[in-house]
Amino acid sequence: MNTSVDKIALGITEDEIALGSHLIHFWQSDEEFERGVRFLEIGMDDDSQYCVLFGHEEANERVLEILRRNGHDVDGLLRARRLTILCRDCSAAETLKAIKAAFSAAVENGAEVIRYLGNLGRSEAPLPGRGADEVVELENGATELAVRYPCVIVCMYDINTVSGALLLNAGFGTHSHAVRGRTLCENSYCAAE
Repeated sequence: MNTSVDKIALGITEDEIALGSHLIHFWQSDEEFERGVRFLEIGMDDDSQYCVLFGHEEANERVLEILRRNGHDVDGLLRARRLTILCRDCSAAETLKAIKAAFSAAVENGAEVIRYLGNLGRSEAPLPGRGADEVVELENGATELAVRYPCVIVCMYDINTVSGALLLNAGFGTHSHAVRGRTLCENSYCAAE
């Protein structure tokens, strides 16, 4: 994809992040969750940027509530197709197809940048498919999509509810960068190529 943009403001921290990045934002407080949502808000303020939100129903609703409270016209963004919401209720393969379709549609509609915010944490519904293995497959596939589209993928992990195995294998194992608190750093534990 050709774009004149090579870095965007992250919003979670004061840093800029290169397009093609797939990073993890560990959160445990309401303030840290809301700082993660700031990543989408910056994109909503720029007509050339499109946003994709993915997660379990409770997390998606919480993000939308924050966006509305902060004055964003969520319904208008949905109608304009500048915001797409994907739910966590199918296999990794099906989810990756949905993400790819959302990214392709955004580019076709003129997106110069796509901001993807995913949420992983406990909800009333169990993880789909094979559970933890499915999450690792999804994260590896997201890394592949990140380099094919003009996007930054941010995955928010609720460290209060995500298992240690998921934190290690899906969290640290598949993200090139990590945010903890107010710090962005390269993730030396990333095994994804």
